[in-house]
Amino acid sequence: MRELVPDLQSMALVVIFTLGDSFIMALGSRAGNDIWLAFLLAIVLAVPVIALYARMRSLMHGESLQEGLATIYGKWPSRAIALAYSFYAWRLGSYVLIDLTSFIESISLPTTPRAAVATAYTLLALWAAKEGVEVLARWSVVMIRGVYFILFVAFAMLVTEVDLAEFLPVLYDGFQPILLGTLQLLDVPFLETVVLFWVFDAFVKPDSPYKVFLPGFAIASVFMCLIASASLAVLGAEQYATNYFPVFVATSRIDVAAFLTRLESVVSISFGIGGFLKVAVCLLAASKALAIGLGFTDYRFLVTPVALSMIPAAQWLITDMMEAERIATKVVGSSEVFFQFVLPLILWITAEIRVAKGKKNSAST
Repeated sequence: MRELVPDLQSMALVVIFTLGDSFIMALGSRAGNDIWLAFLLAIVLAVPVIALYARMRSLMHGESLQEGLATIYGKWPSRAIALAYSFYAWRLGSYVLIDLTSFIESISLPTTPRAAVATAYTLLALWAAKEGVEVLARWSVVMIRGVYFILFVAFAMLVTEVDLAEFLPVLYDGFQPILLGTLQLLDVPFLETVVLFWVFDAFVKPDSPYKVFLPGFAIASVFMCLIASASLAVLGAEQYATNYFPVFVATSRIDVAAFLTRLESVVSISFGIGGFLKVAVCLLAASKALAIGLGFTDYRFLVTPVALSMIPAAQWLITDMMEAERIATKVVGSSEVFFQFVLPLILWITAEIRVAKGKKNSAST
């Protein structure tokens, strides 16, 4: 059964997924006080890559994901590609689950076993993934209003505490820190949107992928840029880079007339919403891609075993908060470059060639 989601609902899902669990981390910390420049450069570089993802979906001409892959790449190559991305989505979902459990363990429940928190989140994500992308998209439309409100209030309150001198002098350390911060942002979270390629089964119109991916990414990235820059201006570049959750720490310093205080709990709500959706989307993408790779038409019976495998992965892949922070804020990873850029580029070139040949052959006959 094809799952068809309206463009507005799909865009809301893209926004919350891109925000996910990452915006509260020390994004772009390598850029120092030039973090805003790193964000701008990362957005400029990410847009063509995300447009490439949208182009690949539009080349399927209204076919479902499984049909479109088989038409363009052939039966067995498409299965191999799907299996590779199933692993990528599963691993990303496990990392997000680790971030969520580490945050909860560090902030509010230090004596609660990590496995208990991971199990609770995974079971909730399992239920959501089994309901399908249509339910997740409708839920995103409802929740995005609250996310917008929380982030807007957080930014407005942070502005009362900022010190603009923290951004000066511009380019004091040269361009290299900005480049490193840009690579950080491209790795996590901007190009993680490649997972969404495997979530949407079909789109309403041929140009819908562009209307979904690009505006959704733009909205989320602008919010992250504003929140991260304001947090750095409150904490300073050194504290921003050394704190595990700098946005949380920055919002804890908000004090407006001794009345509006302790707003970090509000930001935690947005973090929980985004993190939950990201786990659910990664689980859905991993299950759908695995079903395509194994040749099944239905993915729902695979959701439970894939979800249950994430629970031990959240214990084994990363063992402590320091390692989780290092993974989330690393400059670049070879596997991420392959899945986020190199393989999509190869697939796009192949798709363009095969679609062009198909049109030429049909015209000649």
